Amino acid sequence: MKEYRNAIRSKKMIKEAFAKLVNEKQSIEKVTVKEIVELADISKSTFYAHYDDIYDLIEEFENEFINYLENEMDEFMSKPSKDFFPYIQKMTNLLKENEKTYKLIVSTGIPSHFIHKLKNIINKRVSKDTSFTHLSNDLPTRKAQLDFVVSGIIGVIEDYFTGTIQISLDEIGVVINKILLQLIR
Repeated sequence: MKEYRNAIRSKKMIKEAFAKLVNEKQSIEKVTVKEIVELADISKSTFYAHYDDIYDLIEEFENEFINYLENEMDEFMSKPSKDFFPYIQKMTNLLKENEKTYKLIVSTGIPSHFIHKLKNIINKRVSKDTSFTHLSNDLPTRKAQLDFVVSGIIGVIEDYFTGTIQISLDEIGVVINKILLQLIR
């Protein structure tokens, strides 16, 4: 059990050091494993016991975000209420908590796999939801409609992180909520 706690603590220290270095350097490409282990005060072997490289660490950041969204979406979809706003607020709050790190990840061009995973989880769950009354009952058409809406939502968030949209994450959440409400009326 002690090794498990130590592993959790080590990974947390690695992530915190990585996020701090990314924010200081304003670039993921400029961060080295050597700098991470020095700041986290761990050995290189400890880093490599948990991650193959920095990109593996980035993927864990992404997967944690995806897992959080999946769990929240599962909880949301299990409720009879279709008030999207609390779910959207949770998503935007999570993005705000790690905003600088996500902004840098998105701006590197690395996140295409992340964006693809994000679209898939949203599409998979929403495609089963019958409350979207303005969507087609024909499954291929419904999938195309959902791809369009989800790609737009993800695109707006991506544009926020690349600086091409000048509204806040909270305002983006309001816009997304209004669009989704139009689909169920």
